Amino acid sequence: MTTIHDVAKKAGVSIAAVSYALNNKKSIGKEKKELILQIAEEMGYVPNSLAKGLLKGKTNIIGLIGTDIKDPYLATLTFQLEKYARASGLFLLLGNTGSDREHEQEIIKQFVSKNVDAILLFPGMYEQGSYQQIVNYLRKVKTPLICLDRDLPGVKTNYVIPDLEEGEYAAARYLIENGHKRLLYLGGDTLHITTQQRHQGFKRAMDEFGLSLSDSNFVNCGYSFEEGYEAVSALIRSGASLPTALLTTNDSVALGAYKALRQNSIRVPEDVSLIGYDDIALPTIDALPLTTVKIPLEEMARLAIDATNQLLSGGNMTLQYIVKPELIVRESVKAIELKL
Repeated sequence: MTTIHDVAKKAGVSIAAVSYALNNKKSIGKEKKELILQIAEEMGYVPNSLAKGLLKGKTNIIGLIGTDIKDPYLATLTFQLEKYARASGLFLLLGNTGSDREHEQEIIKQFVSKNVDAILLFPGMYEQGSYQQIVNYLRKVKTPLICLDRDLPGVKTNYVIPDLEEGEYAAARYLIENGHKRLLYLGGDTLHITTQQRHQGFKRAMDEFGLSLSDSNFVNCGYSFEEGYEAVSALIRSGASLPTALLTTNDSVALGAYKALRQNSIRVPEDVSLIGYDDIALPTIDALPLTTVKIPLEEMARLAIDATNQLLSGGNMTLQYIVKPELIVRESVKAIELKL
């Protein structure tokens, strides 16, 4: 890699003169500056922005750590984060944990060693104690942390998260108002705080209309298209009575459920209504105009980068934002009675 020393040697000038020319200082004559810039370009010289950043105590690089970068939800949010970061003169360094706690901790340490200005983290579903250690460590090394998608119960930190309970409440209420009383929530893992929040919204809507709930109203199956497909296929094979409507933990699970229903000649929404969550643009979404709960990912990205800039400006505060999801009504829900 060509260095400033190489440029100075070829131009027959001092290192200081090259620095003046590259930084457009008035301390150097016009002709000499033009000569130095021409030689620098011919030699393919690129300033070492990392070294300059270290001298100034700022690299303009923020670390983004996700659990599964191929997940449509995370990929969409990452796209929006990069857009707003770039507009602020910041660049993303991406790490993927694969939902492995030790790998996540290693990535965090590697990012700190590379002097990132801040870390944006999609927390994995690990115990509270491990995150308290991470928060303490990042405070010690003075690296701001902003959690995305979910907060850390019992751990004080910065976050930008969606109100998952309110979104699920809106979805369940919409189904009940359209005459549905036999509802099934499909997907997620009840050990995960995000699933618990969604369940709470479902329960709140059922309680509001005096409808009873039991364990049979919930099927844990994970978060993927394949898991949604397998769960509904197993339900059909069991011969159990199908619900009139399915609420799913995300759009991927909803589309997996839709495939299983179609393969068994069960129509959506004529026989079973279906609601997703996230409103992610998936390749097969046009095959099913899916009613879903939209999480405002662009707003989350904007708030996350704004919060990053505030923290990097020396703000000594805790920044916590909760964005409100929106029910997007399409054609996958059928009213089966007069509205309540």
